Amino acid sequence: MGITAQQSQTNFLSDLLDVFNVLHEPGAVFNRIKERPRILAPWIVLSVAFVVITILTRPYQQAALDAFKATLTPEQAARMGGGGAGGGVVGLVLTPVGVLAALAIGAGVLWMAVAITGTQARYKTVLSVLAYSCITYVLFAVVGIVVLTVRGKQAITGLADLRAPLGLDLLVPNAGLYLGTVLNGINPFSVWGVWLTGTGISITHGTSRGTAIAVTAGAFLLCLLIMAAPTLLLGLVTKQ
Repeated sequence: MGITAQQSQTNFLSDLLDVFNVLHEPGAVFNRIKERPRILAPWIVLSVAFVVITILTRPYQQAALDAFKATLTPEQAARMGGGGAGGGVVGLVLTPVGVLAALAIGAGVLWMAVAITGTQARYKTVLSVLAYSCITYVLFAVVGIVVLTVRGKQAITGLADLRAPLGLDLLVPNAGLYLGTVLNGINPFSVWGVWLTGTGISITHGTSRGTAIAVTAGAFLLCLLIMAAPTLLLGLVTKQ
């Protein structure tokens, strides 16, 4: 029993390290996923990362929300409610649940996209590939925190100021809140993530890399449109 427990601990440590190894040796990591899909380690890393990111960005989110509310009429501000940014302690506690739900939904979309190509898609494997590839989005969030820290809270004049200026929104400076959010989501880190995920699908499912990356890109764009939906609803509620 002791040997089994020690081996399990060794495997888990290896799984944790692979969350970062995927950035510089994706082929080796995805070959290991092909043999043994794993979800727990990347989910834990992503959950901890996003809890920390939420804590660090909360003052800037609150400043952006306050600035946004200042542009509204009293009636519009009332429709938005009086809640603060970040969701408080409950929001932090529920962050791991949100991460798992986002991974599950994203993997479902990607699984359907892979299945459309005629490949026998395996949901658990797809979920594992996606979970490991999402480390690039953590890197993007870290860059965003650096940008916010350099700017300072006094420079936050609206929700758009929360975005790190690295996406296609740079080409459309006057884009609305929803379109700007979508365009910002298309950035070097998300492209890297799509490439990693497509590479992982190719290795684990035996498809061509070009096809895998193409279907991954399509699934990513669909998920991006869905994830940006709250900003669209915000615009509709406030009629801005």
